[in-house]
Amino acid sequence: MTVPRSTRGKAGSSFSKSIVIGVSPAQVFGYLADPSTAPVIDPAVVSYEPEGGTMGLGVHNRIKMRMLGVPMTLISETIGWELDEQMMFRSIKPARPAVGVATHRFEHHPAGTNYTWSMDFVPTGFGGRIAARIAARLFGRNAGKQQQRLRTILERR
Repeated sequence: MTVPRSTRGKAGSSFSKSIVIGVSPAQVFGYLADPSTAPVIDPAVVSYEPEGGTMGLGVHNRIKMRMLGVPMTLISETIGWELDEQMMFRSIKPARPAVGVATHRFEHHPAGTNYTWSMDFVPTGFGGRIAARIAARLFGRNAGKQQQRLRTILERR
């Protein structure tokens, strides 16, 4: 995990959610690597726009969403990209009061793919510890719902 130097060593909050999906890791990875699927999996996402149109290592992603009805624009950077195995993203904007690092892992399972989504939130400013705890709780709850939607979509194909 890569976090800004100024945040290393500060207490944060995290979550990890796993689900078994009855298709191959390549299929799960491929579906999530397509930016057009983000609003399907997460209804809060209005659009997911990687620089140059394609996701990959080092790419910045502009995510437009509505959180509790409030429009927001987030920017993330892809910091890990191992085809069919793992994707990692670090939030860049907003950078305060906490940053998040999301890791998506895709492992072979006898029934298909064990897909794990984990996130670490690290305080970066005033109120950061509280913001990190709240973000971990909200994102964790949402992650489980997104994984269920993803499984339903992929297993119906």
